[in-house]
Amino acid sequence: MRGALRRFRPNRIAEEPRERGELTSRAVVSVGTSTAAFVGAPAAGAPSQPVELTSFVDYERAFGSTNGELGRAVRLFFENGGARAWAVRGSHELADGLRALGGVPFSLLALPDSGGLDPEEAARLAVAANETCERRQAFLLVDPPASLAPPDVEAWTGDIGPASNAAVYVPRLRLADGSETAASGAVAGVIARTDRERGVWRAAAGSTAAVRGVADVTVTLPEEEVDRVTTAGVNVIRRLPRGLVVWGARTLALAQPEWRYVNVRRLALFLERSIREGTRWAAFEPNDDALWSEVRGAVDEFMLTLFQQGAFGGRTPEDAYFVRCDRSTMTQDDIDAGRLIIRVGFAPIPPTEFVSLRIG
Repeated sequence: MRGALRRFRPNRIAEEPRERGELTSRAVVSVGTSTAAFVGAPAAGAPSQPVELTSFVDYERAFGSTNGELGRAVRLFFENGGARAWAVRGSHELADGLRALGGVPFSLLALPDSGGLDPEEAARLAVAANETCERRQAFLLVDPPASLAPPDVEAWTGDIGPASNAAVYVPRLRLADGSETAASGAVAGVIARTDRERGVWRAAAGSTAAVRGVADVTVTLPEEEVDRVTTAGVNVIRRLPRGLVVWGARTLALAQPEWRYVNVRRLALFLERSIREGTRWAAFEPNDDALWSEVRGAVDEFMLTLFQQGAFGGRTPEDAYFVRCDRSTMTQDDIDAGRLIIRVGFAPIPPTEFVSLRIG
């Protein structure tokens, strides 16, 4: 199975070109995967610019009141294992907050107040948020309208369209004080915890994906309903004998089998961002065999380390991944135009099939 990301032109770094003799080996380093951005509804006196948070105390200091969907989502993020986040409120509407994210670095995006919108408005916002995530190589955690019962969410996601960088989670969560809240904050925390403890390539779902700081779910789905909606791409939070867990790791890209699973898609985004950032030094270098060889070596070393950590399927590196950067990945026009194109393939878990990335 092969899926290709779009083709990129190289980033031109503001630095003086190096002489060929100065070219040295460069390592590709893993980028972060679990910084979350939370966008909330407008509120009087709240900051209209993103605020960096490393604890819920930071949120209390910046935003004052902890009531409302944004405060509850941020609290659940940190209670479930999140370590770093950004929060912003829209100046007039939620979409303003989305635009205010600007150059803020994030890998996960949640708009918990979207649960209070009508279905049509919530779908429009989700489409805009997904477009933001596609541009930023981030992943969107969708909160459907609270007015929709879990079985109705499946039809509603059709208004968002196929989205490989998005996943939806139901039902809403009930807190100890009897109030209810969107699921995205808790799910973002579970994902961040899973990334840290098991790796971005592991699905934040199943018995290890416990949801903390929550009394219960607002709706309990029967077993057959859980299976049906999960197969349709709607992920369920459910109660097992050991407590509440995230059950399901499907994206909204059912028509793209290579991106069907959240962990596979997020691993691909992680690889692309890491390799892109780790090869920026190649800008202005002569686009020739010497450069291609060095780039292949740096990327291969990065991929081998991930293989040794268990990121890919396959018993050997040759079974698990490939790295290409040569005349098979670039035309003469690409070379003449200064486009350096790297093709990376990996065997995800699951499914153990190759997914191909094209990175320039």
